[in-house]
Order: sequence, then C-alpha cells, then structure tokens
Amino acid sequence: MTHHNFSLQQSCRNLGLQISKLAASLTLQESKLETSHCKRVSNHTSNLQQACRVKLIANYSINKVRRHTVDSSSRQPTSWPFALVTQPAGLG
Repeated sequence: MTHHNFSLQQSCRNLGLQISKLAASLTLQESKLETSHCKRVSNHTSNLQQACRVKLIANYSINKVRRHTVDSSSRQPTSWPFALVTQPAGLG
C-alpha cells in the first residue's frame, strides 16, 4: 500500500509540474501574441496617419492648383485699361 501511495504522489507531483510548465508556456505565448497585436495596431495606426497626411497634402496641392487657375483666369482683363481713340482719315 505504501508503494501505491508513493506512486500516486509522484504522479500527482509530475502532473503538477506539467500543469505549471503549460501555464508558463501559455503565459509566454499570450505575451507574444499581445506584443504582436500591439505592433500590428501601432503599424496600422502609423500607416493610417501616413495615408491621411498624403491625402491631406494631395488635397492641398489640388486645391492650390485650382485656386491658382481661378486666380490666373480672374487676372485676365475683361476690358482694356485704356481707351482706344480713333479719328477719321485725313483729319489728323
């Protein structure tokens, strides 16, 4: 009977060690997954910010070109700033 109890205690101890190792392994995997997830979120955020900056610059450039085009066309005179005086031939 003593041998049976010793064997049972040893089996329980081994099982406890395996459970501890599995728990440590799962904790490590969870930590790695969380780190990986945080990196992906950070990269996504960075890419999104960069894309927004590029879009903002592109929109600014497009609007600047549009403003320049509108400003240039509005600078063209619709009437000449001087009067053209004509005289009939032979009177001058």
